[in-house]
Amino acid sequence: MQLGRSLIVWFSKHLLALILILLVLIVGRYAFGPASAWLRSQTEAARTLPAQNAAFSEALHAFEEYARRRQAQVEIRTRALRRSPEDQLRRRRSEIEGAIARQEAARLSGMQLALAAANGNSASIFGHYRAGTEIALLQRERAYIDTLLAVSLRGDRSDLAARRRQAVEQLRTSHARWLAANERVRVLNRRFLAGPRNFVCRSARPALGCQNYRALAAARAERDAALAANQSALAAIRNIDRTSAALMPVRAAAEDASSVFASRRQALEARLRELNRIAADNWMLWISKPVLETLPTALLILTAAIFSPVLIKAFLYFVVAPIAARRPPVRLLPSDRGEVSSVGSTSAVSQRVLLTDKQEMLVVPEAVQSTPHEAGKRTKWLLNWAMPLSSLASGMVALLRIRTRHPDFVQLSSTQDPLAEIATVAIAPGSAMVLRPRALRGIVQPVGQHILITRHWRLARLSAWLTLQFRYLVFHGPCVLIVQGRRGVRLERAGAGRGINQAATIGFSAGLAYSVRRSEAFGAYLMGKQKLFNDSFGDGQGCYIYEDLPRDAKRGGIWGGGLRGLGDATLKVFGL
Repeated sequence: MQLGRSLIVWFSKHLLALILILLVLIVGRYAFGPASAWLRSQTEAARTLPAQNAAFSEALHAFEEYARRRQAQVEIRTRALRRSPEDQLRRRRSEIEGAIARQEAARLSGMQLALAAANGNSASIFGHYRAGTEIALLQRERAYIDTLLAVSLRGDRSDLAARRRQAVEQLRTSHARWLAANERVRVLNRRFLAGPRNFVCRSARPALGCQNYRALAAARAERDAALAANQSALAAIRNIDRTSAALMPVRAAAEDASSVFASRRQALEARLRELNRIAADNWMLWISKPVLETLPTALLILTAAIFSPVLIKAFLYFVVAPIAARRPPVRLLPSDRGEVSSVGSTSAVSQRVLLTDKQEMLVVPEAVQSTPHEAGKRTKWLLNWAMPLSSLASGMVALLRIRTRHPDFVQLSSTQDPLAEIATVAIAPGSAMVLRPRALRGIVQPVGQHILITRHWRLARLSAWLTLQFRYLVFHGPCVLIVQGRRGVRLERAGAGRGINQAATIGFSAGLAYSVRRSEAFGAYLMGKQKLFNDSFGDGQGCYIYEDLPRDAKRGGIWGGGLRGLGDATLKVFGL
């Protein structure tokens, strides 16, 4: 039974494998060839279409410049033909045939035009369309000359309008003469016995008398002459009008060459549209065109993103930092006694803080490890209600207030950062310490006597603007500050003067002369291993506190600390 099931499974697996192999072979035979040919055609089109498009675009631009210039020349030449004598017209007519033959030789065949487009030869493409335009212009000029030569009314063709005015004037004058002569005939025919007398004079023709008859004959002759002149003038007007009508369409066609240029321009534009349509259907160009169009901008943005931080850091290090280092130091409380000391041992992961019945502790709840059962515990929502935003930004909210009835201790530890250690710093009455609240975990103060925290702004100092340190928070004694630092917290005397990494500074005595110095090595600052400034303390009694491992020691690099670094800079402005 087991053997039969195994045979069925083996047979089924190999049958499926055979079917899969057949499908692959069939697809490879019947689909790979057409797909490969299609891919080659797409690749070839993607390679040649941009050059063709550019060549036709340049040819169109050159043709438009040529059309604007040539059209004005054609209009001037056509107007000159109307004033040319017949022999000059015939000579020009014989030259046109040779000019057409030369332009025909300059035109490209379909294969030559396609080759010029593939090679991106815009000059040859422009020459082809210019030759076609010149041929059409020459043919129009030839037809115009033929019309001028075929006109039956010769003479100066430019005086047709003047001659028509003369004929009209002759028509009007002859008509007036005819009217006058006809009036004289009518008057003579109304005289007494004019009819019989005229009959006798016409029949007998006597030598004497018949003055009325002779005057009537003269008036009739004048009337007939005026009528003949009138008819001659009318015939001349009609001949001139026929000549003008025959010249007008040919002249208009010869003078208005815009249609010739428009037809060639439309042919170029149609070819460009066809190339654009083919390019739009090419999937390789559809992908590569936006990439190539936006690549320079992307490279420029990337270059700016790479080198701008370096340039900004170099400007800050070599220009801003020396100016800030030369500014006078800040001394917040010159009368400060500087009596600050470490309570108990040095910093440790877990710290025992002693409390008497006259003291109370305000501490963040997460730092508490153990407390006496009999100790009173309550919540204090803010460290200082006068500075709610500073309390919120430093994390000193929802604090645990602890009071004992007799001396006891509270065990504190950093439960969220495995590298953090706790230290306690005692500030004697009359002494004060500038502290960054980010390192503060709690305070010990006398019962009923809230710790005094003052704010000191230095907006008018140039060094404050250069270092972005505008506000200082000063904690006044008597009190015990519970501070936290990474890898350890150090309390050292300033003495004649000391300098430390600005990123490690937690606080310093308010009576010390505080200033900044530029970090020693540009490379370390550029790579983000050091801050731009080192804090400098001196010229007074007091101490400074710093942590062994700054919390942003591994952050930064050449390109800064990102949004978190921007947030830290904002907190620094307000002394947090």
